[in-house]
Amino acid sequence: MSSNCENHYKTSRKNAGLTQEHASELLGIAPRTLCGYENGEAKVPEDIVSKMADVYNCPLLAWWHLKKYSPLGKYLPHVQMPKTNSDMAFQLWQAQKTLTPTVEIIMEILSGDICSDKSADLITKMGKVEQVRSLLVSAILYSKTITGAERN
Repeated sequence: MSSNCENHYKTSRKNAGLTQEHASELLGIAPRTLCGYENGEAKVPEDIVSKMADVYNCPLLAWWHLKKYSPLGKYLPHVQMPKTNSDMAFQLWQAQKTLTPTVEIIMEILSGDICSDKSADLITKMGKVEQVRSLLVSAILYSKTITGAERN
């Protein structure tokens, strides 16, 4: 494991205001095991990552772990986590501003026969939808972090 990984696990724990001893107790693992995870000496099992995300109130930790270590991570959207409430509001505004006209154009494209010219337009517009998805996922994860809301 890279030295980067311990930063995510350790930083998430520290941001939650937990010592290794207290966190390991809440996670149901030995402090030495948690230390090994944070130092990159051992791979963190997904059930422990899930507990960490819940205990540390950091859903982004689970997203990061899957993106980095799971073969399914390539299907997860890009997430640029907002740093402030204003960042989140701006991301939502950007999503709305992009999505409304994009959906109108997609509906127009889909209302007729899809020819090769329209097919290229559809692919381009769906790329915009994917950008909006990333903005929305980022905002949702951030809102859960700042409100303490549990994952569904």
